[in-house]
Amino acid sequence: MYTPSPREVAIAFDLGEPAGELVHFRRGGADTWRLNTSTGSYFVKGYFPTIGSQLIDGLAVAMAFERDARAARIDMPGPVMPIDPLLDWLTRIEDRVFRVYRWIEHRTYDRDVSVWLGRTMTQVHQLQPIGAVGLPEWWRPAIQSPEIWAGWFAMARDRDVPWAGLCADCLPHILAATERITELLDVAPDIVTTHGDFKTHNIVMSESGPVLVDWDSVRTDSAALEAGRVAYIFGAGDPEQINKILTAYAEAGGELGWAGPDLFLGVTRNHLQILAEQIRVSLGEATAASWMGEPATIDAAIADLLRGVPGKLDQLRQLTSNLDLA
Repeated sequence: MYTPSPREVAIAFDLGEPAGELVHFRRGGADTWRLNTSTGSYFVKGYFPTIGSQLIDGLAVAMAFERDARAARIDMPGPVMPIDPLLDWLTRIEDRVFRVYRWIEHRTYDRDVSVWLGRTMTQVHQLQPIGAVGLPEWWRPAIQSPEIWAGWFAMARDRDVPWAGLCADCLPHILAATERITELLDVAPDIVTTHGDFKTHNIVMSESGPVLVDWDSVRTDSAALEAGRVAYIFGAGDPEQINKILTAYAEAGGELGWAGPDLFLGVTRNHLQILAEQIRVSLGEATAASWMGEPATIDAAIADLLRGVPGKLDQLRQLTSNLDLA
């Protein structure tokens, strides 16, 4: 994998003279580095080469939405325009494409971001309402037929895998949740383009306040169901914090009412999809993703998920009934 020199990056983005090496600090969907130069400090992102135009096409959509978000004055990092753009803020160095942002000097969370998060989600959701009805295709991998679930659980019992004894009690709950997701697939009324990756590691606390980073995962979703899922993640299951985020979302103009008791169905969808992916690996139907770990770790994770299914679904239903969004 090609790594450019500090000078190559500095020249490509007109950053001045490098004041040290590229300092690599993360490899996820892309490589990321910090680069200090005579003009400041910068965040450098190098994407992995992708067959055909898939990478560029995806980034084109993401950067167009990012441009709209910047125009709406959403709190986000400032991109640096390259000298010879390939597309918007992208440029090519050798066989990889790169982009650069000004570095944000971040610090540990020193204040509650709940109100900011709720307001910012509303701003993002108001940028590009789609006007279509029905959940996007990426929701569908969480849906498995009753026959598939029953087949997996029967195979688990036949092979006496460590989690086999947990299957019988979980199946009715899994099927009920799957049925509800299936019912909403064609009726969700509030599809929008969104940031797509509201996670704690993508909220950076700067000197001036929170900043929403990493706009590469732009996608469509139900505004209300994303708001519910994000509030649950950031609230860590605490009803008071979740309510605070969603109240700020609603007060900023976000609409939640249509979802009713299904407001946290996105949490359930994620739970079921991860469970299905790990079961496939455990039973030899798929290859393990890098995040899954060793076979024993996967089996332990499946057991934990299965133990949690009934209580998790009950908790989410109860949580919806206790919200105060009036």
